[in-house]
Amino acid sequence: MNDVEKIINASPKKMQEMLNSVYTYNSNFVKNEKQEKLLERIIFAMSAVDRRFFVSEVKESYLDTALSIGDGQTISQPSTVARMLLLAELEEGDDVLEIGTGSGWNACLIAYLVYLGSIVSVERLARLKERAEKNLSLLKKQLQQKKPEIYQRLQKINFLAENVFDLAEKKRDIFEKGRVWRRKYNKIIFTAGISNDRTEGKVEALAKELLKDEGALVCPYTAGRISVFKKQQDRLKRFTTRESYVFVPLLD
Repeated sequence: MNDVEKIINASPKKMQEMLNSVYTYNSNFVKNEKQEKLLERIIFAMSAVDRRFFVSEVKESYLDTALSIGDGQTISQPSTVARMLLLAELEEGDDVLEIGTGSGWNACLIAYLVYLGSIVSVERLARLKERAEKNLSLLKKQLQQKKPEIYQRLQKINFLAENVFDLAEKKRDIFEKGRVWRRKYNKIIFTAGISNDRTEGKVEALAKELLKDEGALVCPYTAGRISVFKKQQDRLKRFTTRESYVFVPLLD
């Protein structure tokens, strides 16, 4: 029995089918030992950060499918979430920017994986940001006494309602010089899809300015492949996945 099988078998039975599905799908993309180790850590993170705290219908928590979280948004399919985390090549100590908080589940998985690093997660809809904070609070309340080692890994998560109308009715945009522009990040992950060249240009500009050297940005299309921008010596290299996905649109 390998380490992943041990992790899955040690998980609650209702969760095991989801974890098996995630691992089976993503094993197709593993090309080396480093990626295999990251996938193993992702499986462990998904077993530790219980998805049921982030969905509306608890009985559907462990389905390997996207689920509605209200306001036209979804919590992504676990297999797709794992694929994007693999593409980001997350490492311990990374500082990460997530664009699109949604339910907060992805941010918690990232925080677990990059500990002692940190994550800033920005959300266009303030009510989703508040809901994500509540989801995290409920999860941490359960973990604090029962699993303090997991609880500790979820301390450096900062949710921001950065893309909202301000009191003056002026539209604020993730690509304007707001709070997220005050630092650089090792990794940037979009959890919603883009659909046109104009937005793609904005994403590329963001990668150029906010990524640290050797950093990576992962961004999907609403229907199509996932793009990955890698920064090396102030130059960007881009590649796309062979497989395609469907995402809710990035609100602009």
